[in-house]
Amino acid sequence: MIVKPYSYRTDPAVPDFDDRAPIIVFDGLCVLCSSGVQFMLARDPEGSTRFAAIQDEVPRALYRHYGLDADRFDTFMVLTDGVPHVKWQGVLAAGRTMPPPWRWLATLGRLIPDAIGDRIYDWVQRNRIGWFGSRDTCFMPTASLRRRMLEQNTSSARVFAPGIQTDPRQHER
Repeated sequence: MIVKPYSYRTDPAVPDFDDRAPIIVFDGLCVLCSSGVQFMLARDPEGSTRFAAIQDEVPRALYRHYGLDADRFDTFMVLTDGVPHVKWQGVLAAGRTMPPPWRWLATLGRLIPDAIGDRIYDWVQRNRIGWFGSRDTCFMPTASLRRRMLEQNTSSARVFAPGIQTDPRQHER
């Protein structure tokens, strides 16, 4: 998927949200996905990466923007610097948001070609609910880690990454 960075900023169907830090979109009802988020939070409790369940409005709008099916949820997404990373590249991008040694493992993962990594990802994704189960309600972090969850902005002004223009119409890169 080749996309223009921050293209969602000019899409009126995507609600305003703070995109200054990496965002990992996961299935909040999937035990494997939620466990992955818990794993990351436990190993990087002071990190800046934020998490958003696909059941929420902003992630669903991002999926529609990028032509992905939020209901089918055949890939999670890592949004970094306004660029979505999915499937195997998403796994590696998620690892790169972590401290060592996880960041190093993600770097080593680049040795695996996308065609192979995507096949493994697809196999796990297809079987994740059968293997690990699902929840009746969305995963919610503890109060102390709630700050790491993406929240939709309540104001009409977008919050942008440092060094990025604040007028969405000026994002011609």
